[in-house]
Order: sequence, then structure tokens, then C-alpha cells
Amino acid sequence: MTAVSLSAGGSGSRAPITVGTLAKPVFFVGFMGAGKTTVARRLARNCGVAAVDMDTFIERQAGKRVKEIFAEVGEEGFRAVETDVLRQLAGGEGRLVSCGGGVVKQPENRELLADQGFVVYLRVSADEAAGRISDRSSRPLFQDLDAARMLNQEREPLYAEVADVVVDTAGKSVGAIASEVRRALLKEGVLCLQQK
Repeated sequence: MTAVSLSAGGSGSRAPITVGTLAKPVFFVGFMGAGKTTVARRLARNCGVAAVDMDTFIERQAGKRVKEIFAEVGEEGFRAVETDVLRQLAGGEGRLVSCGGGVVKQPENRELLADQGFVVYLRVSADEAAGRISDRSSRPLFQDLDAARMLNQEREPLYAEVADVVVDTAGKSVGAIASEVRRALLKEGVLCLQQK
């Protein structure tokens, strides 16, 4: 990824701007409500790197909402689309990619995640996730909390299988989680920062 210098603007002294580069794509995985998109965006702003939300990327390519794709082609059809998009993002420039909660269900996706990028698993309980989601109408799964708990428990080993780092999000602010991820990326040599 090419580093871009951002000007503070105005005359006189300028505050240093942090500009980062990523050695490879960084994939955020975890259950709905774990904070994948929010944390990726915060980290992108703080480190001067690009971020993309996979579901939004799919919606822009398809010209329709994820729930409409699900309604038209079912989960199996959506997962095929998701795999194609994951392949595109894995083969592209280094950026932060927040993945949908079910991306780990497909064995091919788990291989792509593990082989092509650095994977951050944001761990959250279904109960905490439910408390974070303000508009539950967009998340039908959270109409039945017991079902959400079971699904999270079922997916947990799959998230852990692909994870290069696990960050427990319970009781932490977005800023604290982003800082923890940033430290891990720096330590592993995935993120390189410069002051401009």
C-alpha cells in the first residue's frame, strides 16, 4: 500500500500526521456486534491506512442490500458471493477489512484468511453484542437471544482457528480495543507507522 501524506492545512507549524502502511491485509473477524467495522474505522483514522467493510463492499458491487441478496439466493448463494469478494480483498493492497460474522463458515474462506492476511478476532459474548446493537430490526438474529448465544458458541472455534491475535472486547471502549489491535499489528510487523 502506498503511504499518503495528509496536510494539516493552514500556515505556520503543522502537527505531525501519522501515515501507515500494512504489509498485508488485516481481517477483523468475530460475531455480530463485536465492533469489527467500528474498530477498523478508528484504527484506519489513527494510522492513516485504508479500511473497508466487506458487507458494504458486497452491497456496492451487487447494487442491493445483503438481506436482499439473502432473500434472492439464500445463504448458500450469499456465501459464494462473500467468498468471491474475500478473494478480491485478500489479493489486493494492504488494508483493514471488517468481515461479516459468518465469513468463517466456509472452509475456503478460512484458508484465504489464514494464508493471505493477518486475522484479528474480536471476541464478544452474544449478550454483550445484543446490548451494543441499537437497531435490532436490522439484525434478525437478535430477536432470539438463545439462538444468538448458540450460534456464537458454534462459531467461536472457527474464529479462533483463523486468528493471529484474539482481543477480548468485553467492557472495553472502541479506543481501547483499537489501541490493543494497533500494538499487536506493530509488534507483528504488519503495521509500519511514520510521522509526516
